[in-house]
Amino acid sequence: MKDSLLKAFFVYAYSFVVVFMFNSLLMVLLMKLGLAPSTGTILSYIITPVALFFAYKISVKKFLGMPVDEKRIPKAWLFQFIPFFIISLILFWLLGGLIKQPSLVVFIFLNLELLVIYITFKLSVEKVLKPER
Repeated sequence: MKDSLLKAFFVYAYSFVVVFMFNSLLMVLLMKLGLAPSTGTILSYIITPVALFFAYKISVKKFLGMPVDEKRIPKAWLFQFIPFFIISLILFWLLGGLIKQPSLVVFIFLNLELLVIYITFKLSVEKVLKPER
C-alpha cells in the first residue's frame, strides 16, 4: 500500500505542475491575443479544480493498488483539496509577512506545498477511500 500510495501521490503532485504550467501558457497566449489578464485568471479558476479533480480520480483509480469506490472519490478529493487550499492561502500569507525576499518566499512556499499536498492526499486516501474492514 505504501508504494502504491506514493505512486498515486506523485501522479497527482505532478499534475499540479502540469496544470499550473498550462494555466501560465494560457495566460500568455490570451494576453498575446489582446485579451485582458482577468480572462486568463477566470479560466484558470475554472480549469484548475476541474483538472485536479480528474487527476485525483485517475491517480487513485489506476495507481493506488486497492479497489476504490467511485462514489467516494468526489468526497475524498474535497477532503484533500479544501484543506490544501486553505492551508496554502495561510502559508503564503505567513511567509509573505515573515520573509521580505519574494524569490525566497516562493521557493519555501513551493517546497512546503509539496508537503501539504502529500499530507492532505494521504489523509484523504486513509480517511475516505480506504475500504472498511
